[in-house]
Amino acid sequence: MSIGRGALSATRLISAGSPFYIFRQQLTGFLFLLPALLFTLIFLIGPIAVAVVFSFTSYNILSPPEFNGLANYVTVLNIPAFWESLYITAKYIFLRLSLIFVIAFLMAHIVQTRVLGAGVFQTIYFLPYVFPLAVTSVVWKIFFQPHGLIDSLTAVLGIPPIDWLTHEDWALVAILITTVWSGVGYYSIILLAGLQTIPKSIWEASVVDGLTGRQRFIYVTLPMLKPTLFFLLVVGTVNTIQGFDPFLVMTDGGPGTATQVIGLLIFKEGVVNLRMGIACAMSVILLAIIFTLTLLQQRALRWKV
Repeated sequence: MSIGRGALSATRLISAGSPFYIFRQQLTGFLFLLPALLFTLIFLIGPIAVAVVFSFTSYNILSPPEFNGLANYVTVLNIPAFWESLYITAKYIFLRLSLIFVIAFLMAHIVQTRVLGAGVFQTIYFLPYVFPLAVTSVVWKIFFQPHGLIDSLTAVLGIPPIDWLTHEDWALVAILITTVWSGVGYYSIILLAGLQTIPKSIWEASVVDGLTGRQRFIYVTLPMLKPTLFFLLVVGTVNTIQGFDPFLVMTDGGPGTATQVIGLLIFKEGVVNLRMGIACAMSVILLAIIFTLTLLQQRALRWKV
């Protein structure tokens, strides 16, 4: 009886190490990954490849595309509105991410210290992220209307009414308030998760060593949060560039071109002006810029603090 069980165990071990068994295990794993791979190929890599192809053609949607080489790229680089939109986009990215990171750190610190009502506070500040940005933009556009909610609040503080959406100096500020309010909850949750991964022993050792709160933040918190910060920088940069919804809904790029970011310019060139070849060339250039920014951010976070 024992000999038979031993032979059966040996047979199982041999079958488990056989090429067919290994192939079956690999095939099973591949089939589990197949839906995600198909989604990536069809909805991510596929559109990028199509945009690259169309960027070398004269295509206006109404007629078949015709190959024109690098003519679209030369045209794009000679359009003043393209460079202006890149400048506005860069300024918007810097201001939005700076505000979000500062506020998100404060929110994450409040929740981590477990002050009274921290759980309720965490739920409240995350709620705006749940709503679609287009819907949020519509609501905030109503708030920023003359004699709206924002004017009523500023009047209490003695501040005269401001033309939030029609003044070139305030339109971008209004959109910043809207998008920071909408997205800061997500960033704070990720930062809180990063803070909670830092071992308590490191915090206690830094206190014993006599480090001040500022020194602990610079020499302990930031180095330990580098992976989290890199993730948020990359995701935040990409989402900020792609998120043209509030610009379209609240100002439509105005007044003038004061809030015409690169995403909105690409939308107008491709959908409104029907210059799909030009829009695709802008998209490819934007993709190269995002890729370069990602590499620079990764290298910057490798530096020693």
